[in-house]
Amino acid sequence: MRTLTPIDVWEAPSVRRTITTVDEASNWLIYRWPEAHLNDPARQAATAACLAALDGSGEAEAARAAFVTAAETAHILAE
Repeated sequence: MRTLTPIDVWEAPSVRRTITTVDEASNWLIYRWPEAHLNDPARQAATAACLAALDGSGEAEAARAAFVTAAETAHILAE
């Protein structure tokens, strides 16, 4: 399991979740992403970066950066 510097996202308007691993980030991107943003290029890039980090061909921090960008685009990044 590849760990990340924690990322807080909004699961619902009053429900905040913390993502701490590449696996969690991948699951969010694939299964929990807001439907209105499923086709965003930032989400697609983040998914690719997370999968690369999981298979060892990419870096966890690159996956984190891509996830943060996608979360900002989808308006779910909690600051």
